[in-house]
Amino acid sequence: MKTLLATAAVSVLLLAACGTAGGTGATTVNANARTVNATLTDSKIVLDQSTVPSGKITFNVKNGGTMVHEVVVLKTDVPADKVAPDPDEPGKMSEDGSQGESGDLDPTQAKTFTLDLAPGNYVLICNQPAHYLLGMHIAFVVK
Repeated sequence: MKTLLATAAVSVLLLAACGTAGGTGATTVNANARTVNATLTDSKIVLDQSTVPSGKITFNVKNGGTMVHEVVVLKTDVPADKVAPDPDEPGKMSEDGSQGESGDLDPTQAKTFTLDLAPGNYVLICNQPAHYLLGMHIAFVVK
């Protein structure tokens, strides 16, 4: 019985850790912050905050994975896991609504880029073949 309770408690904690902003638990961190730190792993995009005020937003992107990744910023009202496939490139998603991107980043490589973003809903994706389908996408809101 003790083992069962301990297992259940660990499961609840793990589920809670997988909540918002890529499992970091972060939501709106600072109403004045316009810098977003994004870490790319081989299975997800982790943000230090998922909501920022509109205007010039600086993305500090680091590839913490073992393969090439990128971040594409899409303005869209579809949920993060419902971006349409690209009909011309199997394994990739449509980049309709793209506001800009980091470009390809080799493992351990980092890049900073700034976009002028209007209020709305966005999705950040890695659009390397099949990476989106493996879970490399996250909702992002500009207020």
